[in-house]
Amino acid sequence: MCMGGGGGDGGAAERAKQEQERQARIRAGNTAINDTFGQFDDDFYRGRREAYTSYAQPQINQQYEDAFEELRKTLAASNLTQSSIAARRRGRLEQELGKMTTKMNLTGEDYANKAKADIESARTGLQSQNMNMADPALASANALNRAQQLNEVPVFDPLINLFANASEGLATQADLERRGKNRYDSGLFSTGSSASIKE
Repeated sequence: MCMGGGGGDGGAAERAKQEQERQARIRAGNTAINDTFGQFDDDFYRGRREAYTSYAQPQINQQYEDAFEELRKTLAASNLTQSSIAARRRGRLEQELGKMTTKMNLTGEDYANKAKADIESARTGLQSQNMNMADPALASANALNRAQQLNEVPVFDPLINLFANASEGLATQADLERRGKNRYDSGLFSTGSSASIKE
C-alpha cells in the first residue's frame, strides 16, 4: 500500500526547494544593495573630504588676513614695526596658519572616514535585514532611500577666532619697553654704552 504521495520524504524536497528560492531572493536583494552602494567609491570619499576643505579654507584665509592686518596696525601703533618682537609675532602667525591648514586637512580626512564607516554600517544593516525578509524589491527600495540620506553633505561647524592671540599683549610689551628705555635714558644708570632691552 502506497502512503504519503510525496515520494515518502515527508515534504523535505519541497522545503529544500523553498529554501533555494529564499536564498535566491536573498542573493538578489544583496545584489541590489551592493549595486546601489557602488556609488560610494574613492571619488565619493575624496569629495566628502574636499567638501570640508572647500568650506574651511576660505574662513582660514580670511581670518589669517584679518589677524595679519590687526597685527600690523598694533605693531605700528606701538612703534614695534621693525622690532624683533614684530618678526617673532609674524613668524608665530605663519606657524599658526600652517597648524590650522594641517588641522583642516585632518578634519576633512575624519569626515571622509566617518562617511566610510557610516556607509559600511548601513550596508551591513541592510544586508542583515534582507537576510530576514528575503524580499529583493524591499531591499532595493531601502538601499535607495538609505543611499540618498548618506549622500547628504553634513553641516560643518563654523571656524571662529582661529588667530585671536596674534596681537595679544603687544600694547603692554611696548609700554614696558618704553618704560625700560626711559629708565636707562634718565641718567640714573650709567652703563658706559648704549643699553639693550632684552625682548
